[in-house]
Order: sequence, then C-alpha cells, then structure tokens
Amino acid sequence: MRCATAIFLSLAVLAQSLGAAPPPVRAVQTMDQSHQLLVQGATFPQRAAVLKLAGELRESLLKALYLPLERYPTARPLLLLLNPQQRPEIPPEVEVIEDPGGLKLQLRLAPLEGEASPQVERAILTALIIELSQRPSSPGGSDKLEPVLYPPRWLVDAVLHKHHHPDSRFSPVRLRPVLEGGRIPSPLLLLARPENDVAVSSEEEIALARCLLWMLTNRSENRSGLRALLKTDFTQDPLRSIQKLFPFLGNTEVSLTKEWTLAIAAYGTQDEIVSLDGPKTQLEIERLLQFDLTETETGRHLSLPLEQFSDFLRFPGIRSILATRQLEWILLQERGHFLYGAVIATYAAVCGELARGKTEGIPLRLREATLERESVSARLSRIRDHMNWYQAVVAPRQNSAKLREFYRILDQQPALSEKVLLALDKAELQLKEEAERENITRILDDARLRRNEK
Repeated sequence: MRCATAIFLSLAVLAQSLGAAPPPVRAVQTMDQSHQLLVQGATFPQRAAVLKLAGELRESLLKALYLPLERYPTARPLLLLLNPQQRPEIPPEVEVIEDPGGLKLQLRLAPLEGEASPQVERAILTALIIELSQRPSSPGGSDKLEPVLYPPRWLVDAVLHKHHHPDSRFSPVRLRPVLEGGRIPSPLLLLARPENDVAVSSEEEIALARCLLWMLTNRSENRSGLRALLKTDFTQDPLRSIQKLFPFLGNTEVSLTKEWTLAIAAYGTQDEIVSLDGPKTQLEIERLLQFDLTETETGRHLSLPLEQFSDFLRFPGIRSILATRQLEWILLQERGHFLYGAVIATYAAVCGELARGKTEGIPLRLREATLERESVSARLSRIRDHMNWYQAVVAPRQNSAKLREFYRILDQQPALSEKVLLALDKAELQLKEEAERENITRILDDARLRRNEK
C-alpha cells in the first residue's frame, strides 16, 4: 500500500512538472562597443553582419553631419530584431515600442544573405536618424524624448550616396544639364518630402540631395544647425524651418533660391574638390602645423608648431583659432592623399581637444602622428622611385634584363589593393605630364639660347 501511494505521488508530481510552463528563455543578443546598437535573434554570424552594417551606416551619418563619433551619455540602444522566418523581399519598418525607461525604436528584418539590399540599408539608416534625433542635444541635457519624426527623403538619399561613394567628387548625375536647362527644382520640394514617401528617388534627385548636403555642410557657421536638422519637421513650413537653422541662406525664398542655384553650379559644373598628391598634401600638413600668433602686450609675431601647444595656449583667443584649424584639418582630410588620412584625422582631433582645454596624452599622439607621417612620406618616395626606374628602363631594348629584374621584384611584393593601384596609375600619369612639361621647357630654353646667340 505504501509503495502504491509513493508511486502515485511520484507520477502526480511528474505530471504537474510536465504540464507547467517552461521558464522564459532570454533571447541571444549582440551589442556594439558603444552600446547604441543591439541585434537580437538568428545566428551569431548573421547578427554580426547586421551589426557591422548598422555601425558603418551610423559612422557615415555622423561624419556626414559633422557630429561627434563618441558614445552618447545615455544608452537607449536601437533594437534590430532578426526573424529567419521573414521573407527578404518584405521591407523592414521602424517601430516605436514602450519600455519602462521610455520609448525605444526597433526594426524587424530578415537576416542578411550576402550584400544588404537598398531597402534594408534605407530602413536601418532611417531608424538611426530617428534614434539620433531622440538624443539630448548636449551631454548632460534632458533625457526627455522628442516626438518621433520621419527624416526628410533627401537626407537619407544623400547619406546613403556618401556612404557608398565617400569621394565627394563622385556624383551619379552631372547637374550641369539641370543648370543649363533652366529646370532647377526648388530646394523646398526636397526638404518637404519625408522618407516614408512610397515613390523611389531618381538619380537626379539623389544628385540634388548630395548637393543640398554639401551646401549645408561646407560652411563652418552651419555646423551648429546640423543636430537640430534631425529634430525638425520640414513637411509643415520648410522655408521657415531651413532659414531658422541656417541663417546664411537669407530670409526670403529668393535668397534661398540664389544660394541653391550657386551650389548646383559649383557642384555640377566642376569637380567639387581637387585632390592633392602626396608632396602637396605634405606641404599642406606642414602649413597647418604652424601657428602664426601675435603677443598682445609686446606686439611680437611668433610662429610656433602645434607640438609646442603649451607655449601658446596662454594666448587670448587661441581656442577659437584651434577650433578653426580643426575645420581646416577636416577639409584637408577630404582633399589630401588617402595615405595621410589617419594622420590628418589625428591632428584634427588634437586641435579639437586643445580648443576644449584638454591636453592629456596629446604629446604622445603628436609624436606617433609625426612617425606615421614620415613613414607615409617614405612609402610615397619609394613609389616615385619605382615609377622613375620603370620609366627609365622600359623603353631601351638593351635594358631588358633590368626590366625583368624589376618585374621579379614586383612579383615578390604582396598584392596591392585596388586603391593603391589607382594611386600608382595616377602617379604614373602625373610623371608623364611632368616629363612633357620639362621637355617643352627645355625646347623653349634651347630656342631662347639660340636666339640670344644670334
């Protein structure tokens, strides 16, 4: 009897345990280092792929709007939910969800298979812009959420194009026909079109969007209005909104149209920025590293390098000068030789920190930048030497052995990237042009000498 009772109780407990709901399983998540992006669901490689794409788009967005890249003071991450059951052709949509800490944004999408589609990129970038507009305007500011607004279509078009084509001279459509045809669309039409408009942007509209982004960011006095750009609803009164954020455009639609026409003319009829080669970039770096200052008390003029920042931080107005110099470094980063990109970025960051009164660790960073600059200069010099050697030995037949030796050395080198190959082609073209100019100069000099002898 006791045995039967024990068996009955055991079976009852087992049945109760089997019928009970299992404990909730926490979804597997992956977060980026800045705690701004949170990917949930699917496998780790699939989460990593989405996290990488979202991080790159976020960096492109912040760079395009000249916003700081560092982590924000409060963390309300954008939640990206991967659903393996969702068909890839279904476009993801941004959703606003309630949370004990306030509203959060989430995006449901299918895991990536290969390259991300334009629809997925647009959806992620739109969510990033909306999430960024919810952030406080300054560190320590109010954490109160702003109304959720869809960004204007032109901003998403421009940032996506800049993300895929960082070179600011690249444009899908030359805007010169737009200018010459006299059919310049009003910028207010671009401003008022929201991203949730179902129509697809044409190549001309994308080019106009990139031009509008250039017009609003190529002047330093506009930088203060860029963050407010994300919080502005342009669908109501675009003219008043743009004039409030960017006063330099004027206070009438006529003045805005004039600035817009000039911007299209500058952007569409010529290369926006002329890239510098290695030696010219080095000269620009050396120029920006020097500060020409005047002592207020004695009127004495001084020229001090950036490395001696401790000697000139006491000068009145130096912080404003450093902030302006930081913008010059940023502009040089777009124009200069690509191998100097990291060095120029370091100098820009240093000037920005000195302008805010921060000096910790700067001497070490300046020394490292100097060593890297010298290394880049040496590498470019070797490239020029190789090109000169090639030009000197490729033509004469008696030097075929030297040419074979040159190719053997090249074959032993590691494979070059497409970017370096393009740079080599450009360097070879420049060498040929310089040789032609030297030949013309030599011919003119000889003719001048013969004329003088007569």
